[in-house]
Parts: sequence; structure tokens; C-alpha cells
Amino acid sequence: MNPLSKTIQELEAQKAQIETAIRTLQSLNGASDGRRAKGTRRMSAEGRRRIAEAQRKRWAKFKSSKKS
Repeated sequence: MNPLSKTIQELEAQKAQIETAIRTLQSLNGASDGRRAKGTRRMSAEGRRRIAEAQRKRWAKFKSSKKS
């Protein structure tokens, strides 16, 4: 094995250790591993209404600036 291959192999081993350490710390911090939890997220009717109203205001502002 040449020195460059050995160095690459050592760096790959270090990378694996670092990734394991990061996952461990993230789990302690309450972070997920990127996968979504099962189940559906539900939004209340009030929340949908607020979002719709805000979007209407954004569109009105956009359309009024186009006319000017």
C-alpha cells in the first residue's frame, strides 16, 4: 500500500468517527436524523385563515406595484 492510500484510509476512518460523534451529539441535543416523524401535521382552521389572508395581502401589494 502506498503512503497516499494509507493516508486516505486513515482520513476515511477519522471521518466515520466524526460522523458518529456528530450524530450522538445531535441526538443528545434533541435533533433528528433528518427523517420526518410518522403522522400528519395538522393546521387549525384559524391558522389556515391567517396564512390565506397574509398571502392575499402579499398578492395585492404585488399587483398594485405592477400597475404603478
